[in-house]
Amino acid sequence: MNLNFNQSLAKNYTSGPQIIRVLSEAWVKDNGYCPNCGTQPLADFANNKPVADFYCATCTEQYEL
Repeated sequence: MNLNFNQSLAKNYTSGPQIIRVLSEAWVKDNGYCPNCGTQPLADFANNKPVADFYCATCTEQYEL
């Protein structure tokens, strides 16, 4: 598991909340796993989904980042 953010993804952002959103979503997409069943990687919902950011395609658990 890589514990570092890919900081080059944030080079076009100036807002702190946008920077951490871009970095953390990319990190979870690349390194996250389902705590319920262990499936890796997690699938991501379309942007601006009101309920969650990621879900497990195996057990259908949903996760908000």
